Order: sequence, then structure tokens, then C-alpha cells
Amino acid sequence: MIRRTTFTIVILTLLVSVFISACGGSTGEVSPTTEVNAGPETTLDGKALLEQRCTACHTLERIERASKSAAGWGLNVREMVGKGAELNASEQEVLIEYLSITYP
Repeated sequence: MIRRTTFTIVILTLLVSVFISACGGSTGEVSPTTEVNAGPETTLDGKALLEQRCTACHTLERIERASKSAAGWGLNVREMVGKGAELNASEQEVLIEYLSITYP
């Protein structure tokens, strides 16, 4: 009986140790990030973003038929980003503005 209790305590201790180490905090290392700033020398073009990113999955005709407000286009663009469209925050803003002006 004592062997069984000791074995159970050892197993529980190991499980708790593994759980605590798996849930441990940061190692103190900071992963490098890459920032791209759209300065005056870089101009984001809504039409180019539409043609390069959106038409990878959708026909231009489908996009042209859609008629949405800026809020509607914003929801649509964020949904597409959630599905894998590669647009950073600045590109999303430019694209939403272009779509809402061009296809209101």
C-alpha cells in the first residue's frame, strides 16, 4: 500500500512539474519584429492592392458588383484577412478607403 501511495505521489509531482514548466512565462528573449513604415517615399495605392491581393481569390467583376459603405468594406476586408489575405493595417486602411469611394 505504501509503494502504491509513493508511486502516485511521484507521478502527480511529475505531472504538476510538467504542467508548471509548460505554462511558464517568457524566457526574457524578445523576438525581432520587422516594421515597414509607409513614409512619403512609399505611397500605398488602393487600386494596386485590390488588383494584387483581392483578385488572387476573387474576380474583379465580383468586387465591382458589391456595393458597401466604408464600414461594410471594413468588415469585409477584416474577414478576408482572417481567411488569409495578406494585408497589414496600413494596407487595409488604404484598401477600405479605395473600395468605399470606388464601389459605394
